[in-house]
Amino acid sequence: MDLVEQAAALYALPLDRFTEERNAAAKKATQEGDKELAATLRKLPKPASAAWLVNVLVDRRREEVEQVLELGASLKEAQASLDRAQLHALGQQRQRLLAAVARQSLDAAADVGHDVGPGALPGVEQTLRAALADPAAAAAVLTGRLIRTLEASGWDPVDLEGAVAGPFTPPLQGGDTTGTDVEDGLPDTPAGRPKVSARQRRDAEARLSAAREARASAEDAAADLLRKSQRLTVRRDGLTASLEDLEERLDALRRELADLDAEAAALDRKVSDASRSLAEARDEEESAEADAASLGG
Repeated sequence: MDLVEQAAALYALPLDRFTEERNAAAKKATQEGDKELAATLRKLPKPASAAWLVNVLVDRRREEVEQVLELGASLKEAQASLDRAQLHALGQQRQRLLAAVARQSLDAAADVGHDVGPGALPGVEQTLRAALADPAAAAAVLTGRLIRTLEASGWDPVDLEGAVAGPFTPPLQGGDTTGTDVEDGLPDTPAGRPKVSARQRRDAEARLSAAREARASAEDAAADLLRKSQRLTVRRDGLTASLEDLEERLDALRRELADLDAEAAALDRKVSDASRSLAEARDEEESAEADAASLGG
């Protein structure tokens, strides 16, 4: 296998086996005389937990990941057409889909024999959201060789520096302008371009600007609520685990108390028996003293 194939295979392995298998692959390449490949393999970094979960998703649930990316294309079409109803519906669908696919990453991790806690899920959702927003980030995710999580920031391209192990060339940015007039963005027709007044252009630009601001504000608000929800989920999971520990401790203390109660009851019975024996011994002693006194008199 070449470097890309070997790297993809390594990054889909259980996370706790990565370093051992990477070193073994580098050693094998050295034995086969490919020192350059061996040196490159040896430098491959171990991925972050959330990035590894995304890699496992791509390896074992690729259709679900591609479904997320297809939704991104639908969102772009809705934004271009300024269809607010469609934007709202797609936005809700996106949140549900991101959360569902992110949760599937935990199942995929369990399938390969390496459980990861829910604390990594925010990073998985964040990376999928970045892939949904940026074609270059989507291409990076689909390599299955992520080293770190990705994050979309406003209108800026997603930072992919050092995010992918091995060779990776992001796709060219920008859309197809075939059949579109570059100057005014209106489609060419056999009858010529439609005439647009300056007022119409300003109104359209103002509407587009307002729509973009509203979308950005809504996305920021949704992202903030999602982060709060994720923090609450993590906190709730922690409290649940603590409560389970306390309940186990409480059960143990109850069992210990029951054992002590049983032991105390047994001792009480022995004390009662000893008291009766003592009383009988005293009575016998008094009787013997009386008999001895009468004989002596």
